[in-house]
Amino acid sequence: MPVTDYRTRWSGIRRHHLQNATPFTQAREEILSILEGKVVIGHSIYNDFEALDMLHPGHMVRDTSTTRLLSRLAGFPRERCPSLKILASKLLNRTIQTGRRGHCSVEDAQAALDLYKLVEGEWEQELQNKLRDDNTPHEPSFASSNHYMQDEYWPDDVIADSH
Repeated sequence: MPVTDYRTRWSGIRRHHLQNATPFTQAREEILSILEGKVVIGHSIYNDFEALDMLHPGHMVRDTSTTRLLSRLAGFPRERCPSLKILASKLLNRTIQTGRRGHCSVEDAQAALDLYKLVEGEWEQELQNKLRDDNTPHEPSFASSNHYMQDEYWPDDVIADSH
């Protein structure tokens, strides 16, 4: 389908990024293949899963927008779902999402991963306890850093834009 709104302010994507782009169906299949068996870390990652029309096992998702651990560490009320920008500023002392060119997906991904690392031990322990409490079969923990996605999957121009 033709793109009617690039939502550049949020996506960082412009018309030239889609010239000679991989067709959606092919890209989706490649993404599903890459993510299979991997823990996916992100902020409001459910939006990305929805856009890809995919389901990822809940025990393999670490969404920094929904964990109470980060909200508590940042001093926010339990019911608050702080933005990635606010969490990065408060907990990482990092300014992100500032330019007029839109969000940089690499910068956002790095911030989400760094936020996860702040509470990784407690988060993983909480998940393991929940799995045991629910009498759910024990799923392996994939939290060790050798399971983080590598930068090799990012296009060169996106990586250059993030520096």
